[in-house]
Amino acid sequence: MQYFVQRGDQKFGPYTLAELQRYVQSGNITVEDLAQSEGMTAWAPVSQILGNIPATAVSSAGAAAAAEPAPQLVPLAPNLHWGIVLVLDIVTRQLFNMIWALVLANWARKLINNNKPLVLVAMYPAGIIAGTLVIMTGSSLAPIGSVFILAGVIIYLVGIFSIKSAMEEYYNWNEKMGLQMSGAMTFFFSTIYIQYQVNRIARWKKTGVVS
Repeated sequence: MQYFVQRGDQKFGPYTLAELQRYVQSGNITVEDLAQSEGMTAWAPVSQILGNIPATAVSSAGAAAAAEPAPQLVPLAPNLHWGIVLVLDIVTRQLFNMIWALVLANWARKLINNNKPLVLVAMYPAGIIAGTLVIMTGSSLAPIGSVFILAGVIIYLVGIFSIKSAMEEYYNWNEKMGLQMSGAMTFFFSTIYIQYQVNRIARWKKTGVVS
């Protein structure tokens, strides 16, 4: 049997009984959190779910907890509609895109507990600013400024793909959503497409259905 867990407006799962017990023992899920199985019509405290489990089942789940550490559950990124992100990108002439890319990269950093996405994406505005300043000098170094800008764009794309990779890794292994993202869409639409996937994850957390 599979269980979903709800904490505030965040929804996690589905988890097996052994995983639910393991997360409670590790502190990632509390007994005050709400849980619901596929056969339940209403949410109930995790303590009630575990209280209804036969002692032999709890014992087996406890053995699994000792064998495998539980992953940390990471809250979802800001669920701003992708259409709003697109409009703000157009209105601000990509300035908002730089800011939102950093927001998403910081979230991806938490998903995989690695600073790589944030470092890569942060180098994008650094390259743009450095390149623009060099070009504005009007000196013979102006071509180098163009190289800085191009390098910033390339590193930015690598950072965007690292966000994609972090999302797929986390939502396939930790929360078992089965998230699959298109490389082509990621390349051409970057933050817009990633935010669209954030919206999908938010719907899945509410409904349990991958749309």
